[in-house]
Amino acid sequence: MKIDRMLEIIIYLVNHDNVSARYLAERFGVSVRTIQRDIVSISSIGIPVYAAGGKYGGYSILPTYKMKNLNIREDEQQMIRKALESLATSYTSDTLDGLIEKYNAIVEKEGGQKVFWDFGVSRENKKVQDSNRLLEKAIHNKNVVSFSYQKADGTQSQQSVEPLAIHYKWYAWYLFAYSEKRQAYRTYKIARMRDITIEERKAVRDHGDIRERMKESEKEYYRTCIAIEIHFHEKEADLMEEFFPDCAVERLPDGQCRTFIYVPPGERLWKALLLSFGDRVRVVGPEEYKEDLILTAQKFLSNYDI
Repeated sequence: MKIDRMLEIIIYLVNHDNVSARYLAERFGVSVRTIQRDIVSISSIGIPVYAAGGKYGGYSILPTYKMKNLNIREDEQQMIRKALESLATSYTSDTLDGLIEKYNAIVEKEGGQKVFWDFGVSRENKKVQDSNRLLEKAIHNKNVVSFSYQKADGTQSQQSVEPLAIHYKWYAWYLFAYSEKRQAYRTYKIARMRDITIEERKAVRDHGDIRERMKESEKEYYRTCIAIEIHFHEKEADLMEEFFPDCAVERLPDGQCRTFIYVPPGERLWKALLLSFGDRVRVVGPEEYKEDLILTAQKFLSNYDI
């Protein structure tokens, strides 16, 4: 749509100087002539766009014209930057790229700090990124999706769901959806989803406030989890809170710390996280989970001549 495109052009020019018409045409998927007409329209509403000729010329907005910072304090800008940078480390999205552009336009160039990142190595793998984009499309258009799903224990099943939200927790992306088979809300780890297909059928149920449905589902999820008691040295408290943010840390009289992590049946990620601490953490119970962790460590060591 022309209005949306013109707004995006304005935002882009606020953040970039000497942008060629050809580049803008490629970026927005239109002809050079269309961009030229858009620039005329933008100038006609009072935004001072000027064109520089020559090899490195292009369109710019006068430096004196800036979008004000809308009274966003420096500490608030810092919070926004950190949130966007954190999201960017794990997620690639055209929507996110556009959001960064808009935020950079709000913050004055001479004052506030812009958001930049290059976390290509640390992003989620391409398969998860592609799945996220596909699911975003289905959520936006309210389409039912079907896929093959592999649980942590290796069992596979076919699923048909109404996708409702994508969220990030435990260092992974998850789909929150309504399962047609179970007639209930379920959460699926996106990395375990295969052959995702957007069906022509539309989601017809009214799910109300999705955030509330997610909270209710999470409460039900924790009812099925096993509480594992962990003891560790106080100096590891910050890292434990980073790895297990929902688990309260308690200081013990002997200088040690204790927390309880809540693990669903069959989940294995908790073992990888705890083993990464080496001898700095200890599983106290339940006994079967303690033995499970010991057995996993022994199997790992059996691969080496120790």
